[in-house]
Amino acid sequence: FRSKDQVLIEASEYSAKLVRPRMERKARGSDALSALKGVVDEALPITPAVRGYWRIWFGFWERAAYNPTVAKVMRARYDEWLGRLAVLIRRAQAEGVAPAEVDADLAAQELVALVDGIAIQVLLGTGRIAVTRQHEIIGAWIDLLAAGQVGRRERPTRPQGAAVAGR
Repeated sequence: FRSKDQVLIEASEYSAKLVRPRMERKARGSDALSALKGVVDEALPITPAVRGYWRIWFGFWERAAYNPTVAKVMRARYDEWLGRLAVLIRRAQAEGVAPAEVDADLAAQELVALVDGIAIQVLLGTGRIAVTRQHEIIGAWIDLLAAGQVGRRERPTRPQGAAVAGR
């Protein structure tokens, strides 16, 4: 390798080649919401191998701020990930288990941010989020998707008399 950045790029390519087929297999699940959950499970830091991929990804984030080549590869990985999730969300809409009003691209972006946040907390040890709790968090988000409460540019109105937390 010519540089540390080239090592990171190759490590990213290698981990993508390992993860991509598993995600593609899960994406073919029997129903869209189960497929979505299965694909996201492949990204959660619940095994030593996936935590290793996340460590590579953290290094990628840092280097992308300084190296345009690394940033380009990182954007391509995120575009692929966002696209995979948006396709599954659109499938959920087509199956009638997610409302048409949900913006699939925005919902995918929200889900990626949630998964990134979980991974940061797990790997940095700040959140110590157990595997079962990771699954619960993603399950709750999928329930919100099915209810049309995510992926919305305009938030649905609260029912009359509903309290706002912290007020």
